[in-house]
This record gives sequence, structure tokens and C-alpha cells, in this order.
Amino acid sequence: MKTDAGKPTVVSRSAEAGGAAQSAHQSAHQSAHASAPSPAAGPVGSEDESLVAILQRDLLDDGPPTCIVDAEGAITYANKAFERIRDALAAADALPNQSALGAWPQGPGSSPVAVSQEHKLILDGRTEYFRAKRRAIRGADGSLKATALVYEPTTKLKATATALVQATTRLDDTTRLVSDWVWETDRDLVLTFVSPRVHDALGYHPRELIGRALTELPVERSIKLTGLVTSPQHAPFRDIEVEVLNKEGARLLFRLNGLPVYCPDSGAFLGYRGTAENVTALRQREDALISAKESAELANRAKTEFLANMSHELRTPLNAVIGFSEIMESELLGPLGSTQYKSYAADIHESAQHLLTLINDILDVAKIEAGAHELREEVIDPRDIIGAVRRLVAERAKRAEQTLEVSLPDDLPRLRADERKLKQVLLNLLSNAIKFTPQEGTIELAARRDADGGFVFQVSDTGIGIAEDDIPRAFAPFEQVDSRLNRQFEGTGLGLPLSAGFVKLHGGRLDLESEPGIGTKAIVRLPPERVL
Repeated sequence: MKTDAGKPTVVSRSAEAGGAAQSAHQSAHQSAHASAPSPAAGPVGSEDESLVAILQRDLLDDGPPTCIVDAEGAITYANKAFERIRDALAAADALPNQSALGAWPQGPGSSPVAVSQEHKLILDGRTEYFRAKRRAIRGADGSLKATALVYEPTTKLKATATALVQATTRLDDTTRLVSDWVWETDRDLVLTFVSPRVHDALGYHPRELIGRALTELPVERSIKLTGLVTSPQHAPFRDIEVEVLNKEGARLLFRLNGLPVYCPDSGAFLGYRGTAENVTALRQREDALISAKESAELANRAKTEFLANMSHELRTPLNAVIGFSEIMESELLGPLGSTQYKSYAADIHESAQHLLTLINDILDVAKIEAGAHELREEVIDPRDIIGAVRRLVAERAKRAEQTLEVSLPDDLPRLRADERKLKQVLLNLLSNAIKFTPQEGTIELAARRDADGGFVFQVSDTGIGIAEDDIPRAFAPFEQVDSRLNRQFEGTGLGLPLSAGFVKLHGGRLDLESEPGIGTKAIVRLPPERVL
């Protein structure tokens, strides 16, 4: 600015607004109140400082970055906040000057405030944004005396705007990509927003549904949806299933989920927003699975009843065959007349015994599947069971030229179990081991306490083994791992399923560990409560 003598004077920040800044503000103040008396001044801080001057100084120094540029483009005042960004403005070639400020319109009626301009500055390695707002300082005659620039920080505002744009974009992308369609209603459940996915679900454009009540969409009146309008309590809801007609008239089943929406300022209830999931195909699959399950259970029950009935019907004549063949073999009623007949009677007796064993196994499997098998529990010594089973299979292993070993520790505890069923389990496992182990192979029967306090029987062999993928088939009734017509090993496929069922009745489980060409381990695990 210039003094009355015409000499230019630059007032720095240290002048504390007592020079050009104060003169400029006083000039503007006098321009606005030309006929009003000067404000009262008091001895605050110094004799020539008025309250208005102190207020002006404090507002300028403690406010946002502010500077005053005179008519020639020189910065005549800069507060402390402006000094902190001066270097950044210079680096960005954004320091205010006459060419950058441009010409102001003249005349008392012209606007004192110019359009804001945003600056991107680097401060202490961070990117900060400021909006520079210009204000004209005019004299009483309307002529431009100086220009004040206030730099408002807009970094947080810009970050908020960016985050809002990102959130809006994210919401738009989500509503387009998710399989559900998204909706929003007012307090009367009238739709105010529907996502574009509704077109894929129902064939409607969103604008065709906006303005319709959500309760009008279902084919039949939904009590749960209607209750949302009448209920004084607005609670979230899930899995309200309604049938809706699409644009072609087909019925589709939707599952609605929603949350109440409240005004963030007043807390007033505004409506609901939520999703609608098309579960038509899912419900059809569920119905098909339920129907298939019921059919399978019915067929399984019919099979079980048939096997049980047939087993009983077959055992009666078989017992007669076994009895008569024993009489004939022992020649109780006299000689048969030929030694060949005696051999035939022995074959009949052996075959009938084998068939009776098979029928008993079928009946036991049927009882287990029907849940009709019961345990006859008693206190048993595992050594007695192992000794009895060993005697039954020892001759068979000897004929197969195999080595049968028994490995038992000295401190085996007693068990509470069904002795007959445990014997049958071990006999089945040992029979399989003998069947699938070649000559000069080794079969071992062992027993021990388990680490968890339970009890373990283990049958190991050096036989042909089973592939890991075939183990589940081995546990299925009537299944054979080798299902060819010319398979090498005969059998019904009931041994392992029956053994697993008996072990399960004791609360335990039967595991197989096997490797083709190496051998198999069958491990019977009984729970700790079976150990005495």
C-alpha cells in the first residue's frame, strides 16, 4: 500500500496488523459505516490499540492461512499460517500476484468475493489441499485497495468426498454383481429403490417396481410382511419366504431379509432395506433330495425286512438238512451201503453249515441296519477271546503255509463287552487276513491299552493290501473290492461291514490302514468306558 506521502510501505506479519492490514480493514469498515461514529477504543495492551483492531489482528493471526495483496501485487500482510505454506505455494508456482489475481470488477455494486481456486501442495512430504477464496478490499469510492486471500484446508473434505465416491461405486458394483436383488422401502413398505438385478430375477425394470408396496409382490398375502407395517417395533427380519410372479407369470420363491433404517439426526424410523434371494431352484433340489431320501429309506427298510424274513424262512429247512446229514454221516440208523454216500453226506453237512453261517451274517447285518441288535454285556478277559479265536484259525493258517503270531502284554485289563460279538469280529478279521495273504506270509493278532485309556485289538498281515480309494467300498455290505466275475477270492462282502457294526455297538470304531503289495492293519478301538 502507499502512505499519504506517496511512498510505498510493505507491512510484515510482525506489524501485528497495525499497518497496512489495519488500514485496509479500517478503510473497509469506514466504507461500510461512513456516517457511523468510530468504535470506542480503550487502553487494552497499548494506548493506540482499539478492541476492533485487536479482534482483527487475532482473527487474522490465529485463523487459516491468510494474506493481503495490494493493488500492485505485493504481499503486504501474511499471518503465521500463511508463512507455513508460503514455500509450498512457491514450489507449486501458486504465490499470489497481480497477474494471478486478475482484474476485479469496479464499482460499489460488484461482488467482493471471487470463485474459489484449489491448490495441491506438498507439506512435510504429505499432499495437502487448500481452497483459496479471494475477497476485494475497496475504498469508500468503490476503488480496489487490496485483495485478501484465505486458504481453507480441504484435505479432509476431499478425502471424505473420495471415500464417498468409492463407497458409492462399491455399492453399485455389489448390487450389480450379487445374485440377490437389493431393495429399500419407506415406513409403509413402499419400494423407493430396487437394484438392477431384479430384472434378471423377475424380468421387471427397477422403475416398474418403485412406488409399489413390497406387500403387493407376493402371490398370496404374507402375514409376516404385513406385520412389519402394523408392528410398533421395527426389528430386523430374516428368511421370510414369499412366492412372487415374474413378468411372464411364473411362480418364483424368494427369501427376504431386511433391516430397519433410522434417521441419523432425529432417530425417526424411515423404512426398511434388505435383499431378496431367489431360492426356487434350491427348494426344488431340497424337495428332490427329501423325496429321494424317503424312497431310499423305504427301499432299505423293505430290503431289511425281506432279508430278515427270508433268513428266518431259510434257517428252518437248513437246520433240518444239517440234522439229517449228521445222522447220515454218523450212520446212526445203519450203514448207508456205500462209502460214497457217506462222503456225500459230509459234503451236504459242510455246505449247509456254510449256508447257515452266511444267513446268520445277513440277519445280523439286517438287525444292525434296523437298529434292533442288542449287546449281551459281561466281564471278559481279552486273553480268553484271543486264545479261542487263535485255536479256530490256527489250522487254516497252517494249511495256507502262513505264520500266525499273537502279541500280548502282561498287564491286559478286563473288558465289559459282548463276548460272542467280539469273537466274531476278530474271527472275521483273521479270516480275511488268511484269505488275502499269500503263502509264507505273516499274520499277527495283538492287543494293548490305547493312549486315551481305551482298548485296541489289531490284526496285521503281509497280504495283497487295499488301495486307499477302495477302503470305503470294503465297508459297504455285499461290496467286493474285486468285483470281476473271475475274481480270485470268494466271499459275500459281509465280514468287514458286520465287524464294523458290532464294534460300533460297543461305542468304538474299526479302522483299516492298508497299502497295496505291503499289507493291511485292521484296528478295533474300544472306548475307555469299556475298560475295567
